[in-house]
Amino acid sequence: MKIEFKKVGFNQKEIKIDDKNLKLQGNIVREDSNLVDLKGTLKGSVKVECRRCGKEFSLPIEERLHLKLSDGVYRGSLEEADVVEFYEGSIDFDELMESERESVRLDYHLCDECKNKKE
Repeated sequence: MKIEFKKVGFNQKEIKIDDKNLKLQGNIVREDSNLVDLKGTLKGSVKVECRRCGKEFSLPIEERLHLKLSDGVYRGSLEEADVVEFYEGSIDFDELMESERESVRLDYHLCDECKNKKE
């Protein structure tokens, strides 16, 4: 799903995105001509691999997101949120969801079996 930056207004708009066992629910609102604020919750599950035994398992996810979405290169400094840059004049929520999924996958995970093993 894509939304053009120019169609995001200064009044909050609710969004709901379902994508491969993940759901993003929250609000977007324009901050200035090139920046949109996204606050929401990411819920669902992601298939990850145990770093010890290599077994794939489903990891439940429920995390709050606060992102700034930039129309082009972001030139500034923000400490309260991560900035995601888009370059074609629209916010690509499919790309955003895949990025969040990859971020979870790349973390260090242990399956329950390996967590309970004594070394």
